[in-house]
Amino acid sequence: MDLRKSRRSRAPLAVVAMSAVALLVTAACSSSNKSGAASTPTESASTSTGGSTGSSASAPAAGSSSAATTPIDNTKTLFVFNSTPQEQDLPELMAIDAMKSQGYDISTKQLDGSVLPFQALASNQGQLTGASLPEGALAVQAGSTVKIITARNQNQVVWVADDKFKDCSKLSGQKVGIYSETGGYTILMKLYFAKACPNVKPTYVTIPDSPVRAQAVATGKIAGTALGLPDAIALQQANPNGTFFVLPLSTEIPGVGDEYVYANSQTLKDHPTIAQAFVTEQLKAIRQLYGDDDAALADLVKKYLPDAKSADVLKSMVKSKLWYANGGLSGPGLEATLKGFSLTQTPDQLQDTTALDAALQKISKSDLTQY
Repeated sequence: MDLRKSRRSRAPLAVVAMSAVALLVTAACSSSNKSGAASTPTESASTSTGGSTGSSASAPAAGSSSAATTPIDNTKTLFVFNSTPQEQDLPELMAIDAMKSQGYDISTKQLDGSVLPFQALASNQGQLTGASLPEGALAVQAGSTVKIITARNQNQVVWVADDKFKDCSKLSGQKVGIYSETGGYTILMKLYFAKACPNVKPTYVTIPDSPVRAQAVATGKIAGTALGLPDAIALQQANPNGTFFVLPLSTEIPGVGDEYVYANSQTLKDHPTIAQAFVTEQLKAIRQLYGDDDAALADLVKKYLPDAKSADVLKSMVKSKLWYANGGLSGPGLEATLKGFSLTQTPDQLQDTTALDAALQKISKSDLTQY
């Protein structure tokens, strides 16, 4: 299915409550020590266990011709996912596998929610994570010392409406479904309206469940809504005769809503080659995905995402090039998202491009994407 006019995000980008973030980050920082021996945060599910020992040892990379001259920092490293990995996370999963094959001691853990992964990084119980910008920026504002090291993926939110409302200026007085008043999907949708139809005044109806909002569009109960890519695909597949206008918001507000990979300060300071290796392998995975045929993509879904019903979402992401083949940090996304979400930090306060610069120096820039 061609969803070049379609997108997805793991869950609505809710703006993290500052009081909760500040409390958890402060508690994590106060319990942290140089060896990363703080108590492990509560986890809802775990794909593997691990943590940082704070010490480093060298081991040759298995099967690597350069292993004899290039030592591997095999300090235990944990990539923390904030929910069950989905298609957007595939480059990270592939990068972790590649690093393991080279001799790195890297594993994954799932800590559900937007706060716990940053708490884990603050206490050095985790070293890497992927998240939206509001989550990371508010964690930094609350005292966390994490830094963005590369982009994870572009904004995957899709505007879906009955085709008769293709011109969004016609939505005045019409019911438009939203996740919440302050949710990330709502913010991105309103940014799109501000650009495409600045005077429109729809009637907003709160429906927190995305599939229910999608069904409301299909049955005509609402004129349109912002959805994640899987829900947009499911809507079209369930209603093959439906007439929907489907638009990826990233094409209308480029860079706004990009998501990022974060590393904690201990990793960047004491184990920089681990961060560099991760970014290198993530970029290589992205470039591989853009060269894979449908059969190869289906095989990757079976290997890494066994709960996925098909490879349709991954194929759509590849077709729309929703990952940055050069890390994305040289593009407008970070600054545009800070502005769009009314966040006060600057890009320089939030990012450390050292790992990305080293990765691009090693594998060169790609012409698959601009950034």
